Amino acid sequence: MDHVNKCLTTNNMAGYDYLIKFFKEEGFRYEDNDSVLSFKIQGVNYLAFKNDNTPFLQILIGCNTDGQSRSKQLEICNSMNQEKFVLKFTVNSDSNRVICSYEFEPNASTTSEDFMAAFAILDKGTDEFFERISK
Repeated sequence: MDHVNKCLTTNNMAGYDYLIKFFKEEGFRYEDNDSVLSFKIQGVNYLAFKNDNTPFLQILIGCNTDGQSRSKQLEICNSMNQEKFVLKFTVNSDSNRVICSYEFEPNASTTSEDFMAAFAILDKGTDEFFERISK
């Protein structure tokens, strides 16, 4: 019995197990590394953390910010964090990357449309970030 089926029978699924179930049901490919799932949806690269001890799922997109000042990155992240209630923007410590993340608690009622909406929200948020940082 694989990990997802085992979790389904015990009703103690970690958040990422619902994402794997979504991938299998919808036929999406993904790479399963030790602590991260990586995948591409509609041409956009995403990552999701595999946290066994939590029902929450964190999905993120990394934004390359080479050549941009750290202060500008922080200013835009702060502004967007105040405006976007379901997204969180953080500046990576090396300041060459901003992370845009979406965290929620999937469950047996989470639909494919719910997952696709999360991906769309992340994609739109990063598009807006890039618009602002390019000004």
